[in-house]
Amino acid sequence: MICFVRRHLCTGLFVPLFAILLASAAFAQDERPELSVPEPTRKSKKTSPSGPFIITVVDYNDAIKQRDYLGQAVPELVAFMSKAVKLKAEIGSNKRKLYDPRIAESILLYMTGYDATIRLNDTEKKALGDYLKGGGLLYTEDIIPLSDGNTSGPSISAGRMGTPFDRQLKALIQDPLVLGRQGRAWNRVPKTHPLFTSYFEFLDGPPLSGAPNGDVTYLETIEIKGRTAVIFSDLNISWFWANADAEGRDRSLQFGTNLVVFALAKKLAGRPLPIRR
Repeated sequence: MICFVRRHLCTGLFVPLFAILLASAAFAQDERPELSVPEPTRKSKKTSPSGPFIITVVDYNDAIKQRDYLGQAVPELVAFMSKAVKLKAEIGSNKRKLYDPRIAESILLYMTGYDATIRLNDTEKKALGDYLKGGGLLYTEDIIPLSDGNTSGPSISAGRMGTPFDRQLKALIQDPLVLGRQGRAWNRVPKTHPLFTSYFEFLDGPPLSGAPNGDVTYLETIEIKGRTAVIFSDLNISWFWANADAEGRDRSLQFGTNLVVFALAKKLAGRPLPIRR
């Protein structure tokens, strides 16, 4: 009985008391100054990434034009992409020494050789190491000049391991000022690598028309914490970029396109996590 009366009394008192408190709160809110809060503004989305995105041809001592680097290879690749590829990004190219600080802006370094001696000073080596450790990508290829009197295809020596450039380049990558011990961990690029499907499909791996009689049918790579940093080729692929009359050129240019798109995707995805040196 006491609980019944107490419950009803409390209910009867609570209703008018709640109404008074509610009215007081409303009155207090009416007296507070109005605050002007600006609406958040949305930035307009860009329809295409900013550019230009630069491919840099590495210029090094003792590299001889048309033997150790192909001056027209990358410009020809860029010209092909401008016509054959629907890519909302401006791609450009230049040639620089590795000590040029502007190489840090490149989405891709392109370095080739045949029989030149690779002589890089410590400044160049450190710059290359910083570029690779900072998220950059190097595509390097052992190119083979035409055989004497042969204008239809590459030398029969293409596609073979252990050439002078092959040995020198791999020694350079494992130099303490470049990648050190990390530069020894070369692996074959599997056919499932995104490089082979980034734009055109290469389900069977890289094009082999540049090394028809070679014993190498794959690319090699160095990774830094799961990120592709160096891609090495014995397959003479980029020889076709600079030779307009070479049979099978389109397929090699398509592979070059995949390489650029792969590098571009890495660039736009953001920089990698810092690593210990």
